[in-house]
Amino acid sequence: MLYAIRNEQGQITSLSMHQVGNSAVADITDPEVVSFLSNSNEASSPQDFLEKSDADVSRIIEDLIELLISKNTILFTDLPEAAQQKLLTRKLARSAYDTNPEKISLANSILTDDDTI
Repeated sequence: MLYAIRNEQGQITSLSMHQVGNSAVADITDPEVVSFLSNSNEASSPQDFLEKSDADVSRIIEDLIELLISKNTILFTDLPEAAQQKLLTRKLARSAYDTNPEKISLANSILTDDDTI
């Protein structure tokens, strides 16, 4: 069950999976809930919200994989080849948009050979 916590003006300030304080049961399809989750004032369906947030979640996963590789928790070569290719392609595309060349570092990057780290 989902619970909404509202401010004095009645606006949702947070959501919780557990009832806390003066929270009230909320419906995930409620336009106010969807608007709160989407960080905008555009109310849309939960399906629209999920589709719009897919790209953000993909970047989070890419960054998590980078972090795990940089900490030697996993090796890039441990990933399936198809995943390696997709990550490499996205890494190159993302770095192409970075206008600061000093930020592009191959040290501890998925673009380096695991044996050289």
